[in-house]
Amino acid sequence: MPETARLQRLAALLAIGAGMLLARPYEGIRHDGVLYLGQALLHSRVPALIQDTFFAGGSQDSYSIYAAVIAPLYDRLGLVATHVGILLTDWLLMLSAVLALLRRFEPRGPLSLWGALAFAVVSPIYGGTTVIGYGEPFLTARSFAEPALLWGLVALIDGRTWAAAALAGLAAAFHPLMALPVMVVGWCFLLQSNRRWLWLLAVVPLVVLAALAGLRPWDGLLKTYDPYWWAMVQDRNPMVMLSGWTLDELLRVLLDIAVLLAVSRLRPADAWTRLLHAVVTATVGLMGLTALGTDGFHSVLVTQLQLWRVHWIAHLIAVALTPWLAVRLWRLGGLWPLSACALLLAIVNAHIGLDEGVVTLSLWAASSVAAWRLRAPSCSVRRFAIGGVVLAIAGLSVARLTDQLGEVAWQTPETFWNDGLARVAAFPSIAVIGFACLLFLSSKGRRGAFMALGLSVLLFGAAVASWDQRTDLARAIESPAASAHPFASYMPSDATVYWPHQLAPVWGLLERPSHFATQQGAGLLFNRGTAVIFGSRNEVYQPIRTTRDSCRAASLLVKDRASRRGCEMPERERLVTVCSRRDRPDYLVLPQRLREAPLAVWAPPRHREPAQEFALYSCAQLIAGP
Repeated sequence: MPETARLQRLAALLAIGAGMLLARPYEGIRHDGVLYLGQALLHSRVPALIQDTFFAGGSQDSYSIYAAVIAPLYDRLGLVATHVGILLTDWLLMLSAVLALLRRFEPRGPLSLWGALAFAVVSPIYGGTTVIGYGEPFLTARSFAEPALLWGLVALIDGRTWAAAALAGLAAAFHPLMALPVMVVGWCFLLQSNRRWLWLLAVVPLVVLAALAGLRPWDGLLKTYDPYWWAMVQDRNPMVMLSGWTLDELLRVLLDIAVLLAVSRLRPADAWTRLLHAVVTATVGLMGLTALGTDGFHSVLVTQLQLWRVHWIAHLIAVALTPWLAVRLWRLGGLWPLSACALLLAIVNAHIGLDEGVVTLSLWAASSVAAWRLRAPSCSVRRFAIGGVVLAIAGLSVARLTDQLGEVAWQTPETFWNDGLARVAAFPSIAVIGFACLLFLSSKGRRGAFMALGLSVLLFGAAVASWDQRTDLARAIESPAASAHPFASYMPSDATVYWPHQLAPVWGLLERPSHFATQQGAGLLFNRGTAVIFGSRNEVYQPIRTTRDSCRAASLLVKDRASRRGCEMPERERLVTVCSRRDRPDYLVLPQRLREAPLAVWAPPRHREPAQEFALYSCAQLIAGP
């Protein structure tokens, strides 16, 4: 490769990496990352967590090697080094796998770069309730499984079946629920070229025999959720059932399937085409099984397998191939450029999560039908229609960016320029324009390539500088501590703690079991015992959560930052009610002081937020009074 071409590619790759960092800022341990933190601590230095609600009824960590791998790393490297190191490695492996897949799709041309950019900046959210995405900016078992599965698809396209099987097995060792749908995709891929792979259907009667023998977890195939357990699953895990998804979320699946089918029709038949057909077949089939087994029969095993997770691989591939499809439609002439613009409008709408899925998807379908029917439309009609869709894309982008900047301005004004500029630069519409300008500049000879590389280096440096967006409390949880937390000396190692609306600091800072946090209900679909324990405590703490949600909604309307922070403090009467029960926490950590003198106070070091203070109380203090 000539020196100029290498400079051009390096500039593009640095810009893509910067886009990924800007689109996925690091916010510390959050979401599912908190649960995986607890699993690792339970298997290392905090065995008392076995009494925590999340673990007391049994958890799913016995089906994953994640905790066994991470616990030694925590002891040697600490939390933040482990999390950041593995996350960046995960993203590098995923990005390189996407590039490898796209180079096999189109060996020549800029497709691999544009597809990688789309992977980096377009929303990775899949499934229902918009809470899970691929390449997440926090560490979970998915961080190990996803790159292994993507590289497995590369091996599958190259005809290295055993390598693909080994990578799928490695992914399953970390996260079997993520690996299973991709294994089905691989089976559908192999079946298209060799019907002898039908022998794998022999797994079905083996699963039935295991269920009849009562072997876990296969015994769940013949069981259904009882009404109480199912009600708890509906309340805490609505994403596992299609009936819990909004229409827009269902249409996002339809959009991804439509993109994959359109791409398969516009390219010659080869291994990639078979992969596209396999992904579509697996997505339709596993979504159908979810609707039948979970929504229809409330099957325990089908619900726990979460077959809807097949959407992750369909969404990732559809996003990465959207640039190629848009360019190909544009080059068809006629009204097909209108179809290309309508497709991009649908992608932008899906990215920002507005409830306009029916309109944008219908527009793409209608423009595609019109382009197919009308061979020679007038130039004025073409310009008017395309201009209207382009204006719609610009309008949606500006509206969303305005909302995001307004949110940053009142919630974190101290870091407005840092966080706000990062959100603007990573927005797909802005990123596409900037990337196109960069590629144009790099094409202007050796001098242009050097200038483009310099700009990419500056952008990458700015992305690295703005990547850490942890709150002060999140930073304190991951910071290496020279000694135990100041509150720890006031409580036994097995004491239960209630930290309102927080779980990560109870496990990560205090290293104690949490008496209640809503995240503890994440695993109740796997164990009825967890549902019973969580359900009873959930009723006790429900008034506190309801009051907080109402308070936060009111503060959002008036954009009052002080009142929003005040929403985190439960009313004293609610806390007294909690402490008066037989099943009560031993200690409370509150964001404000009560009229009783606290046992101790602690303030996390300031970095991004105003000063804050937390006070430690025992339930005995509240019952006894001041």
